[in-house]
Amino acid sequence: MDAAISILTTSTRLSASARYVSNAISPHAPSCFGVAWRTLLGAYLQRTPSAVQAINHLDRLGGRVHNDHIAMRSFVDSRGCSGLTFLDRAFTSFGYAPQDDIVIPGLPVNARWYEPPAETDWPKVFVSELRTAELPEAAAAIIYSHVDEYYGTEARGGQALSNALGAADGEALAQLLDEPPWRASAVEVAAVRVAEGASRGASEYASWTLTHGHRINHLTILQNVLGLEQTAAGVRDLQSLNALLVGEGFEFNPAGGPDGLTQGSPTLHLQQSSTVADHVRHTFGCGTTGDVPCAFLELIQRHEGFRGFLGQNAKGIFQSTHAR
Repeated sequence: MDAAISILTTSTRLSASARYVSNAISPHAPSCFGVAWRTLLGAYLQRTPSAVQAINHLDRLGGRVHNDHIAMRSFVDSRGCSGLTFLDRAFTSFGYAPQDDIVIPGLPVNARWYEPPAETDWPKVFVSELRTAELPEAAAAIIYSHVDEYYGTEARGGQALSNALGAADGEALAQLLDEPPWRASAVEVAAVRVAEGASRGASEYASWTLTHGHRINHLTILQNVLGLEQTAAGVRDLQSLNALLVGEGFEFNPAGGPDGLTQGSPTLHLQQSSTVADHVRHTFGCGTTGDVPCAFLELIQRHEGFRGFLGQNAKGIFQSTHAR
């Protein structure tokens, strides 16, 4: 894991244009964010051994492994307090700039992406929240019983965020974002997952977030800068990168495209694929333990200078954490 952290954090910084970043805001409290980011990255890699294996393998082949973005999930509570707003404050406090709101077709999910200051090598951030009120009443009631009174500047989570930011405490911020702030029981999580009347995508999103909270659910290797075209690996595009990792035994989320794995197209200026989430041992609020899907690895190829994200692609990427 330490090698993967080093690969992602100590390489020579790429130009902003190579990273598809154009945010001119100067970074705020960069040392604080650096501590938080390294801690969050380590926690993600600890839970996602398949990502560690892929990063190390591509590095051994001579690739330049750059993390394009991470993603976090949240809820809207019964009062309309927004998890997206909560996470917005966590990142804009350091100079991240909010960008487009993303519509996820067929899912009751709001999303927005954030661009890091161009002079840093920080990743973009894709943040989403489930509109809990659009779930069946029984499932929504379970979620509200855990998340109400957490979001909002005067609520428990909002105050903890203010304290971490005010103290420039990167470790406290990382702990706040990585540790689930609620402890649902196994029965509650299962009831949300199979809630009658909810789409599978909505119920899977809800049950995952009720289990894991806001922690990073994936990071993303940017194929554009990998630089393996002229090597024996011959990785020239996203499909050949997919094929390379499939050949190494990685299990992918089947999403479509010519190779059965790639979402989007050069015409849409964005192509993405993702692995199936690794499982972790989880202790539920009732004390029961079980293996649950947690985090995964995404691959991305950008075209024609496109910096953002597509809702249809995001909908498919969400499926990487579905229970199988």
